Amino acid sequence: MKQAFNTRILVIDDEETIRDSFREILLPRKRKSESLEQAGAELFEEELPVQRSGMAFDFELEEAATGQQGLAQVQKALAENRPFAAIFVDMRMPGWDGLKTVQHIRKLDERAEIIFVTAYSDYTIEDIVEKAGTNVSYHCKPFSVEEIRQIGTKAVYEWNKTRNLEELIEVIAHLRTRQWQLEPLLNNILHQVSAMVGTVSAMLVKPGSSGRYEKAAAIGTLADDTLAQTYLNMIPGLIDKNIWQGEQFAYFKIEKYGILAVFESGEKVVLHQERLYIIRLFLEQAAQAIVNVEMHESLLRQEKLSAIGQAVSMIIHDLRGPISSIYQGIELAEEMADHREFVADMHRLMMNEAKRTLNMVNDILDFIRNSPLMKSPVDLKPFIELVQKDADGLLQDTNVRLSVELSKPFYFQADQSKMQRVLINLIKNAAEVLKHHNIAQPSIKLSAETAPGGVYFRVEDNGPGIPDQIRENLFIPFVTHNKKGGTGLGLAIVRQFVEAHGGKISVDTSAKGTNFSIFLPDE
Repeated sequence: MKQAFNTRILVIDDEETIRDSFREILLPRKRKSESLEQAGAELFEEELPVQRSGMAFDFELEEAATGQQGLAQVQKALAENRPFAAIFVDMRMPGWDGLKTVQHIRKLDERAEIIFVTAYSDYTIEDIVEKAGTNVSYHCKPFSVEEIRQIGTKAVYEWNKTRNLEELIEVIAHLRTRQWQLEPLLNNILHQVSAMVGTVSAMLVKPGSSGRYEKAAAIGTLADDTLAQTYLNMIPGLIDKNIWQGEQFAYFKIEKYGILAVFESGEKVVLHQERLYIIRLFLEQAAQAIVNVEMHESLLRQEKLSAIGQAVSMIIHDLRGPISSIYQGIELAEEMADHREFVADMHRLMMNEAKRTLNMVNDILDFIRNSPLMKSPVDLKPFIELVQKDADGLLQDTNVRLSVELSKPFYFQADQSKMQRVLINLIKNAAEVLKHHNIAQPSIKLSAETAPGGVYFRVEDNGPGIPDQIRENLFIPFVTHNKKGGTGLGLAIVRQFVEAHGGKISVDTSAKGTNFSIFLPDE
């Protein structure tokens, strides 16, 4: 959950007058007229118009007179999940001085912006950076009102900007990224890092074979493979360093991944604590994104291999039947070559089995290829007659009765052969269910009618309904139930063809039967 903008500031100074000055500067008193307006608004329960103080933020200020008190307030603020965005610290104080105070604070909070305020030069900048980290600034007394306001505003803004980036990175890390989405994601991360480092060229590095390193993603001049390889060759010498910065480039490492940024302007950028923190955070999440993709792609490969194995097993099993029948028919026809009537029967059997085999193969090819539609105006009556003719061949060895109900003749836009396959598949499925369950007076009704915006086709049966265990996965490939023969692709192809027409298919099922309804829109 996104937190409110943090404007909390802590002032640690042993002089009360200095603390009072910060209070006057960062929490300016309201004018008398404003106080009267506020009192009147509360009395009459009215809302005051929005007033602008001249400052970008309304600061929330707390004070401490010693380093120990300041540390206690930092600890309390963190425990309440209300950290300080900025901390002003006096350098000379009794007990802990400013530097020692900040060293203790940094053990609890590495994110707060630290501003040393002093009239003395007890420490060099190098001493301060070495002991308190680079995420600090130094301001000498006396100071002007506007300077403190600007410093406070900048510190608060920087703290909140970094936290917002941190939240964004954490969101990115949990995305289920696919391989084709990974490159723009990594490029975005590299652009963010480059902006923080002050360059336009950066490269995400990953380990390759034989101790070499490879480019995972790059922007700027490092997109050039030859230049990138020049820098990749330098990385093995930096393998033991988590952070390395030279005159030409900087390198950051987290586990097995790294980011390399080139200083093309020739100006070496000072990487203070906050920048290093956010760069490492970016790098961690970039590494996590790569790992997520690798795991996701590996899982997809396993699922695809599993699905292919299942499909091949089912297809081989289903094709074995008709091929075996054709082989046996040929053998019997050769043995009974003198019996013309028997040979004719075997010929019809082999033709039917060959047709069934061809339909299975066509189902598989149609599903895989997802070939484009060839739409044209289709006359309903001859179209339904062709469907009936094919259906009669499917139902000739069954006692299933097919009835046709048409509201009136009409034309509709469709790929005729594909829509013919759609209706035949639905009729075939219904017939197999009716045959398997030995339904008394089994029947299938095919109907067609116009509707606002399109046409409806319906295939209804009086079977036992669709089992609960496959109802939710009805149109998923290879989902079957107590069915012999076929590829398990019938309904998957039906949905694929219908949706390719811009249409919709729905199913209504109960113990009294099942009704598949197809809507094709007008064009």
